[in-house]
Amino acid sequence: MPAEPVLAGAWAGLCAEFVDHKRSAGHGYPPSTARHYQALARHAAAFPGEPGVLTGEMVETYLDPAGRMASTVNQMRSEVRQFALFLAARGFGGWRPPDRWDALPAPRHNPRIITADEMARVIAAADRLPDHPQAPRARLLYGMLLRMLWCCGTRSGETVALATGDVDPDRGVVTIRHAKGGKTRLVPMSETLARHAREYPRRTGDAADPGAWFYPSPRGGHIATVTVHHRVQRLMSEAGVTVDGARPARVHDIRHSYAVAALAQMQAGGMDAYTCLPLLAAAMGHSDIRDTEYHLRLTGPAAAQLAADDDARHPGLYPRAD
Repeated sequence: MPAEPVLAGAWAGLCAEFVDHKRSAGHGYPPSTARHYQALARHAAAFPGEPGVLTGEMVETYLDPAGRMASTVNQMRSEVRQFALFLAARGFGGWRPPDRWDALPAPRHNPRIITADEMARVIAAADRLPDHPQAPRARLLYGMLLRMLWCCGTRSGETVALATGDVDPDRGVVTIRHAKGGKTRLVPMSETLARHAREYPRRTGDAADPGAWFYPSPRGGHIATVTVHHRVQRLMSEAGVTVDGARPARVHDIRHSYAVAALAQMQAGGMDAYTCLPLLAAAMGHSDIRDTEYHLRLTGPAAAQLAADDDARHPGLYPRAD
């Protein structure tokens, strides 16, 4: 499992006690969340005053939105609010959170739908990654990871958290145990992906240990999600899979692309779209079908087919540009 952060400074004890309090109440608070309070402890320690007494200046500077995504600031606000309420319950004075904090609006991202040919180029770029002392398994790891993201449509975070025993190529099933909302689900693998997954642990040397990380980090634990995002975006750039010829496609764009491709494949097999959607939602780990619909986009070929079908039913209804 990821290492627990070591809190330091005058505020370290209070932050650690808060995390323990939340965990004892049934909240997850994994090491990744505990690290946020490590940053808060460092920030608070730079201000004069008694540990445990938050000030408005302390909170304002910590939550400064400059250079941060709106979603990040909103998450930090929630964490600071919970910590402040904990301090108040302990009898500390100082800053009190407002009754309501309006969320900062996050810009709506228009996903880049990646084609099969484009993804093949990205995977080929991963298969050419050079050996490096700090990343000796990069070629194997990213070749397998990209194939799984593309063929299974899993989230990057739940994918890197897979253990070797969670991937069963003989049954053609991936068991996602660290899904969003703490749920577990089964995701089918294609025959091609299963063949690749069968060979992968033997090449990494982890085949005998079902509890080993399927995507291990050379520094221990599994590879970090942020590392995956940076590396995959570099591979996207190398493969020329960009947005408007500039920014590389994101890792999450692969999930959107999976949804579009999977729906098209099911419909090509004769399934009704309304029958396909619940199946696709289950595979993607969505509890609400609207989340699945959000991942779908009308692509060029699909739009052209719709226009052709409509023209066949109602010829001349929509004028064509010469």
